[in-house]
Amino acid sequence: MENIFEIKNLKIQYKKESIFSQKKEQYINAVNDVSIEIRKGEILGLVGESGCGKSTFGRGIIALEKIYGGEIYYRGKNILENTNIKEFRKSVQMIFQNPYSSLNPRMKIYDILKEPLIVHGIKSKKEIDSRIIETSELTGIDIKALNYYPHEFSGGQRQRIAIASAIILKPEFIVADEPVSALDVSIRAQIINLLKDLREQLKLTILFISHDLSVVRYICDRTAVMYLGEIIELADSKNLFENPKHPYTKILLKSVPTISQKAKEKFVLKGDIPSPLNLPEGCKFHTRCPEIFHKCEIINPEIIKINENHCVKCRLYK
Repeated sequence: MENIFEIKNLKIQYKKESIFSQKKEQYINAVNDVSIEIRKGEILGLVGESGCGKSTFGRGIIALEKIYGGEIYYRGKNILENTNIKEFRKSVQMIFQNPYSSLNPRMKIYDILKEPLIVHGIKSKKEIDSRIIETSELTGIDIKALNYYPHEFSGGQRQRIAIASAIILKPEFIVADEPVSALDVSIRAQIINLLKDLREQLKLTILFISHDLSVVRYICDRTAVMYLGEIIELADSKNLFENPKHPYTKILLKSVPTISQKAKEKFVLKGDIPSPLNLPEGCKFHTRCPEIFHKCEIINPEIIKINENHCVKCRLYK
């Protein structure tokens, strides 16, 4: 299958600001040496605890973050080298987590949808109106509501507007960063099904970032698990949820509540996640791992292929 993105050894850091200027500079290691391929037409899930680097990774691959190391190939071209960023932005878009803050409260919906078209050189009013009407129909926005302001809509409708804004330029790749986490449970299914329908209708490729494992299992073709800025397991969603390999993935999946789960069967990941300012030596998960042995504290394991569609970063499988 054709790859739309190939990410190699990606590193993203943030400089920690300190009021004490004499202090040595410190860097937050948000994404650490990540290599992954994103296949054309798939929905790839990215899961992990809050603060593990999921959103930073998503923003990084579409050039919204400063890259400190590695390569990002989009359709075979390294976007970090002499790339027409404006043209690249037309092909890749992002749906942000919070529909309450991602829309300009001073602009009507028509103007919000018109703005990216103007920026990218579409100035014919006939074409602009046609694009806006077409996109509104695709995303379930009432045409009569285009003259309203964002505050006049519910959270679910605002997220539909945010999705419409992302697809109006007809991109082929979208980063969906926690697109349903700020919504009521009753509305989430509608937005998830809308994304699935748009993937089919518009031939989209989607990176779906979420901490809701049940949603990821439903919508994603493959799922990657991230811990402390590293991808530690990647597999087809069905295989990953039914046969997880990494100890962290196993605990993560067991922590998902089910109707039949008894109180004594609850699983909790022990210990605090280490600080990204001072990452542990060896395997980054060894400080919390129930299956640790000596070498885990010394050597950071390589990615090991379980089979053609399943790989894991753990010495248990070497």
